[in-house]
Amino acid sequence: MTYVYFFHREPVPFTGGRLRFLETRLVDGQPIPGPAVAEIEPRQNSVVFFPSFHYHEVETVSCPSRRFTDSRFTVNGWFRSA
Repeated sequence: MTYVYFFHREPVPFTGGRLRFLETRLVDGQPIPGPAVAEIEPRQNSVVFFPSFHYHEVETVSCPSRRFTDSRFTVNGWFRSA
C-alpha cells in the first residue's frame, strides 16, 4: 500500500500538483497503464492511500514566487507485509 501526505502554505501559493491515477490493468499478472481515470487535488494536511501496483503520476507544479516555502510538499511511503 502506498501513501502520499500533502502539506503546503495557505493560501495555496502554487498551481498544479494533482495526483493523477491511470487505469491499471493486470495482463498475465503484470500491471499495464491506461488513460487517466481520477485526479486528487493536493489539499493541506491530507493523505491518500492506494495499491502500490496502481500507475500514477503528478501534474507539473507552477510556483510563481519560486520560493521554497511556497512549494507543494509531500511525504510518501509504503506499507508492506510478508
